[in-house]
Amino acid sequence: MNINPYLRMKNKLFLLLFVFCVQFGFSQQIPREVLNGQIVADSISVENVQVLNKNTNTFSISDRLGHFHIYAREKDTLVFSSQSFESKKLILTPSDLKVQLLRIQLQVFVNALDEVVISPQSLTGELERDHKNIKITEIKKINNQSALDQLYENDNQSTPDNTAMPGYVNTRYMADFMAIGKKIGKLFRKKDASKPVIIYTSDKIFPEAVQQNLPDSFFRDTLKLNKDEVGLFLSFCESDPKAGQLLDPKRKFELIDFLITKNKEYKALEKE
Repeated sequence: MNINPYLRMKNKLFLLLFVFCVQFGFSQQIPREVLNGQIVADSISVENVQVLNKNTNTFSISDRLGHFHIYAREKDTLVFSSQSFESKKLILTPSDLKVQLLRIQLQVFVNALDEVVISPQSLTGELERDHKNIKITEIKKINNQSALDQLYENDNQSTPDNTAMPGYVNTRYMADFMAIGKKIGKLFRKKDASKPVIIYTSDKIFPEAVQQNLPDSFFRDTLKLNKDEVGLFLSFCESDPKAGQLLDPKRKFELIDFLITKNKEYKALEKE
Protein backbone atom coordinates (compact mmCIF):
# COMPACT_ATOMS: atom_id res chain seq x y z
CA MET A 1 0.00 0.00 0.00
CA ASN A 2 1.53 3.31 -1.06
CA ILE A 3 1.33 6.23 1.41
CA ASN A 4 1.22 9.77 0.18
CA PRO A 5 4.73 11.33 0.64
CA TYR A 6 3.13 14.62 1.70
CA LEU A 7 1.13 12.84 4.42
CA ARG A 8 4.23 10.96 5.60
CA MET A 9 6.20 14.26 5.91
CA LYS A 10 3.30 15.84 7.81
CA ASN A 11 3.28 13.01 10.37
CA LYS A 12 7.03 13.34 10.94
CA LEU A 13 6.74 17.09 11.51
CA PHE A 14 3.89 16.54 13.97
CA LEU A 15 5.93 13.94 15.90
CA LEU A 16 8.97 16.23 16.01
CA LEU A 17 6.86 19.13 17.26
CA PHE A 18 5.33 16.93 19.98
CA VAL A 19 8.78 15.81 21.24
CA PHE A 20 9.97 19.44 21.29
CA CYS A 21 6.97 20.56 23.34
CA VAL A 22 7.48 17.79 25.91
CA GLN A 23 11.17 18.66 26.33
CA PHE A 24 10.32 22.35 26.62
CA GLY A 25 7.73 21.62 29.31
CA PHE A 26 10.19 19.59 31.41
CA SER A 27 12.84 22.27 31.01
CA GLN A 28 10.50 24.79 32.70
CA GLN A 29 10.42 22.78 35.94
CA ILE A 30 13.29 24.52 37.70
CA PRO A 31 14.44 22.48 40.69
CA ARG A 32 13.95 24.02 44.14
CA GLU A 33 16.99 25.24 46.04
CA VAL A 34 17.60 26.16 49.66
CA LEU A 35 16.42 29.69 50.42
CA ASN A 36 18.17 31.38 53.35
CA GLY A 37 16.27 34.13 55.13
CA GLN A 38 15.96 36.12 58.33
CA ILE A 39 12.79 37.38 60.03
CA VAL A 40 12.92 40.70 61.87
CA ALA A 41 10.48 43.10 63.51
CA ASP A 42 11.70 46.67 64.06
CA SER A 43 15.30 45.53 63.44
CA ILE A 44 14.98 42.80 66.12
CA SER A 45 15.29 39.15 65.08
CA VAL A 46 12.18 37.07 65.70
CA GLU A 47 12.27 33.37 66.64
CA ASN A 48 9.64 30.61 66.51
CA VAL A 49 7.96 31.98 63.38
CA GLN A 50 6.57 29.31 61.03
CA VAL A 51 7.54 29.65 57.38
CA LEU A 52 5.19 27.62 55.15
CA ASN A 53 5.75 26.90 51.45
CA LYS A 54 2.17 26.51 50.22
CA ASN A 55 3.26 24.95 46.92
CA THR A 56 5.08 22.04 48.58
CA ASN A 57 3.24 22.06 51.94
CA THR A 58 6.58 22.09 53.81
CA PHE A 59 7.56 24.48 56.57
CA SER A 60 10.48 25.68 58.67
CA ILE A 61 10.83 27.46 62.03
CA SER A 62 13.03 30.52 62.59
CA ASP A 63 15.76 30.14 65.22
CA ARG A 64 16.72 32.60 67.98
CA LEU A 65 18.50 34.82 65.43
CA GLY A 66 15.46 34.83 63.14
CA HIS A 67 17.17 32.64 60.49
CA PHE A 68 15.27 30.03 58.50
CA HIS A 69 16.03 27.67 55.60
CA ILE A 70 13.48 26.23 53.19
CA TYR A 71 13.42 24.71 49.71
CA ALA A 72 11.76 27.04 47.20
CA ARG A 73 11.83 28.37 43.65
CA GLU A 74 10.37 31.20 41.63
CA LYS A 75 6.61 31.82 42.03
CA ASP A 76 6.40 29.72 45.20
CA THR A 77 4.21 31.29 47.91
CA LEU A 78 5.67 31.60 51.41
CA VAL A 79 3.46 32.33 54.42
CA PHE A 80 4.98 33.66 57.65
CA SER A 81 2.81 33.25 60.75
CA SER A 82 3.16 33.62 64.51
CA GLN A 83 0.88 34.26 67.47
CA SER A 84 2.57 37.58 68.29
CA PHE A 85 2.91 39.00 64.76
CA GLU A 86 0.65 39.63 61.79
CA SER A 87 0.79 36.96 59.09
CA LYS A 88 2.56 37.81 55.85
CA LYS A 89 2.43 36.22 52.36
CA LEU A 90 5.26 36.49 49.84
CA ILE A 91 5.34 35.25 46.22
CA LEU A 92 9.00 34.65 45.37
CA THR A 93 10.56 36.51 42.45
CA PRO A 94 13.92 35.86 40.75
CA SER A 95 15.49 38.72 42.74
CA ASP A 96 14.39 37.09 46.03
CA LEU A 97 16.25 33.90 45.12
CA LYS A 98 19.47 35.68 44.10
CA VAL A 99 20.18 37.35 47.47
CA GLN A 100 22.30 35.50 50.01
CA LEU A 101 19.94 36.34 52.89
CA LEU A 102 16.29 37.29 52.31
CA ARG A 103 15.09 39.66 55.07
CA ILE A 104 11.42 39.48 56.01
CA GLN A 105 9.87 42.32 58.03
CA LEU A 106 6.88 41.47 60.26
CA GLN A 107 4.49 43.76 62.10
CA VAL A 108 3.57 43.26 65.75
CA PHE A 109 0.00 42.00 66.12
CA VAL A 110 -2.12 44.67 67.79
CA ASN A 111 -5.34 43.56 69.44
CA ALA A 112 -7.52 46.62 68.83
CA LEU A 113 -10.15 47.31 71.50
CA ASP A 114 -13.56 48.76 70.86
CA GLU A 115 -13.56 52.54 70.88
CA VAL A 116 -14.87 54.08 74.07
CA VAL A 117 -15.87 57.74 74.11
CA ILE A 118 -15.78 59.44 77.51
CA SER A 119 -17.34 62.91 77.60
CA PRO A 120 -16.75 64.94 80.80
CA GLN A 121 -19.66 66.74 82.41
CA SER A 122 -19.94 70.18 80.86
CA LEU A 123 -19.27 72.97 83.35
CA THR A 124 -20.13 76.61 82.83
CA GLY A 125 -17.78 78.06 85.44
CA GLU A 126 -20.67 79.46 87.49
CA LEU A 127 -20.70 77.67 90.83
CA GLU A 128 -24.38 78.17 91.61
CA ARG A 129 -25.50 76.94 88.18
CA ASP A 130 -23.09 73.98 88.11
CA HIS A 131 -24.14 72.97 91.63
CA LYS A 132 -27.77 72.63 90.49
CA ASN A 133 -26.73 70.44 87.53
CA ILE A 134 -24.82 67.95 89.70
CA LYS A 135 -26.87 64.87 90.52
CA ILE A 136 -26.85 64.00 94.21
CA THR A 137 -27.85 60.57 95.50
CA GLU A 138 -29.17 60.50 99.03
CA ILE A 139 -27.98 57.71 101.31
CA LYS A 140 -30.63 56.45 103.67
CA LYS A 141 -29.61 56.14 107.30
CA ILE A 142 -29.95 52.73 108.87
CA ASN A 143 -31.80 52.48 112.13
CA ASN A 144 -29.84 49.91 114.13
CA GLN A 145 -32.68 49.34 116.56
CA SER A 146 -35.12 48.56 113.72
CA ALA A 147 -32.68 46.07 112.26
CA LEU A 148 -32.32 44.35 115.63
CA ASP A 149 -36.08 44.22 116.05
CA GLN A 150 -36.37 42.28 112.78
CA LEU A 151 -33.88 39.68 114.06
CA TYR A 152 -34.99 39.34 117.68
CA GLU A 153 -38.22 39.57 119.54
CA ASN A 154 -38.98 42.89 121.23
CA ASP A 155 -37.93 41.45 124.58
CA ASN A 156 -34.73 42.48 126.31
CA GLN A 157 -34.47 39.08 128.01
CA SER A 158 -34.68 37.02 124.79
CA THR A 159 -31.77 35.93 122.54
CA PRO A 160 -31.70 34.01 119.20
CA ASP A 161 -30.58 30.89 121.04
CA ASN A 162 -31.84 31.23 124.61
CA THR A 163 -31.99 27.80 126.25
CA ALA A 164 -34.12 29.18 129.09
CA MET A 165 -36.99 30.13 126.80
CA PRO A 166 -40.03 27.77 126.75
CA GLY A 167 -40.18 25.42 123.76
CA TYR A 168 -36.42 25.49 123.14
CA VAL A 169 -35.13 22.30 121.47
CA ASN A 170 -31.41 21.54 121.32
CA THR A 171 -30.67 20.29 117.77
CA ARG A 172 -26.91 20.12 118.20
CA TYR A 173 -26.82 16.34 118.56
CA MET A 174 -29.79 15.58 116.30
CA ALA A 175 -29.45 14.15 112.79
CA ASP A 176 -29.43 16.75 110.00
CA PHE A 177 -32.15 15.32 107.77
CA MET A 178 -31.70 18.05 105.13
CA ALA A 179 -28.02 17.16 104.63
CA ILE A 180 -28.87 13.45 104.51
CA GLY A 181 -31.60 14.10 101.93
CA LYS A 182 -29.17 16.04 99.70
CA LYS A 183 -26.64 13.16 99.77
CA ILE A 184 -29.32 10.60 98.90
CA GLY A 185 -30.51 12.83 96.04
CA LYS A 186 -27.00 12.92 94.58
CA LEU A 187 -27.00 9.12 94.32
CA PHE A 188 -30.08 9.15 92.04
CA ARG A 189 -29.31 12.33 90.19
CA LYS A 190 -28.46 11.88 86.55
CA LYS A 191 -25.03 12.79 85.28
CA ASP A 192 -24.82 16.46 84.34
CA ALA A 193 -24.82 16.67 80.54
CA SER A 194 -23.05 20.05 80.63
CA LYS A 195 -19.91 18.58 82.21
CA PRO A 196 -17.06 18.81 79.68
CA VAL A 197 -15.95 15.52 78.17
CA ILE A 198 -12.36 14.99 77.09
CA ILE A 199 -12.26 14.29 73.35
CA TYR A 200 -9.19 12.51 72.05
CA THR A 201 -8.11 13.96 68.72
CA SER A 202 -6.19 10.90 67.53
CA ASP A 203 -6.38 7.16 67.98
CA LYS A 204 -2.59 6.88 67.75
CA ILE A 205 -0.09 7.32 70.53
CA PHE A 206 1.36 10.79 70.92
CA PRO A 207 4.93 10.07 69.65
CA GLU A 208 3.70 8.28 66.54
CA ALA A 209 1.11 10.95 65.67
CA VAL A 210 3.59 13.83 66.10
CA GLN A 211 6.28 12.18 63.95
CA GLN A 212 3.75 11.67 61.16
CA ASN A 213 2.56 15.30 61.26
CA LEU A 214 5.95 17.05 61.58
CA PRO A 215 9.01 16.63 59.30
CA ASP A 216 12.34 15.28 60.51
CA SER A 217 13.95 18.66 59.83
CA PHE A 218 11.89 20.21 62.66
CA PHE A 219 13.42 17.85 65.25
CA ARG A 220 16.89 18.06 63.70
CA ASP A 221 17.22 21.78 62.91
CA THR A 222 14.81 23.49 65.30
CA LEU A 223 14.91 21.26 68.41
CA LYS A 224 18.54 20.15 67.82
CA LEU A 225 17.74 16.51 68.59
CA ASN A 226 19.50 13.45 67.25
CA LYS A 227 17.39 10.85 65.46
CA ASP A 228 17.67 8.39 68.34
CA GLU A 229 16.57 11.07 70.85
CA VAL A 230 13.26 11.92 69.18
CA GLY A 231 11.32 8.97 70.57
CA LEU A 232 12.54 9.56 74.13
CA PHE A 233 11.76 13.27 73.88
CA LEU A 234 8.20 12.68 72.63
CA SER A 235 7.60 10.16 75.42
CA PHE A 236 8.70 12.88 77.85
CA CYS A 237 6.17 15.29 76.25
CA GLU A 238 3.41 12.67 76.38
CA SER A 239 3.42 12.78 80.17
CA ASP A 240 2.04 16.33 80.03
CA PRO A 241 -1.81 16.30 80.27
CA LYS A 242 -2.08 18.89 77.47
CA ALA A 243 -0.23 16.74 74.92
CA GLY A 244 -3.15 14.62 73.71
CA GLN A 245 -5.40 17.61 73.02
CA LEU A 246 -2.82 19.25 70.72
CA LEU A 247 -3.03 16.51 68.07
CA ASP A 248 -5.96 18.31 66.46
CA PRO A 249 -4.77 19.50 62.99
CA LYS A 250 -6.32 22.91 63.72
CA ARG A 251 -3.95 23.34 66.69
CA LYS A 252 -0.73 22.69 64.78
CA PHE A 253 0.83 26.02 65.79
CA GLU A 254 0.05 25.35 69.45
CA LEU A 255 1.64 21.90 69.13
CA ILE A 256 4.84 23.43 67.73
CA ASP A 257 5.03 26.00 70.56
CA PHE A 258 4.35 23.21 73.07
CA LEU A 259 7.21 21.06 71.70
CA ILE A 260 9.64 24.01 71.72
CA THR A 261 8.79 24.75 75.36
CA LYS A 262 9.05 21.10 76.42
CA ASN A 263 12.39 20.85 74.57
CA LYS A 264 13.86 23.48 76.91
CA GLU A 265 12.67 21.44 79.91
CA TYR A 266 14.08 18.26 78.35
CA LYS A 267 17.48 19.90 77.74
CA ALA A 268 17.54 21.19 81.34
CA LEU A 269 16.94 17.64 82.67
CA GLU A 270 19.84 16.31 80.59
CA LYS A 271 22.21 18.84 82.15
CA GLU A 272 21.26 17.85 85.69
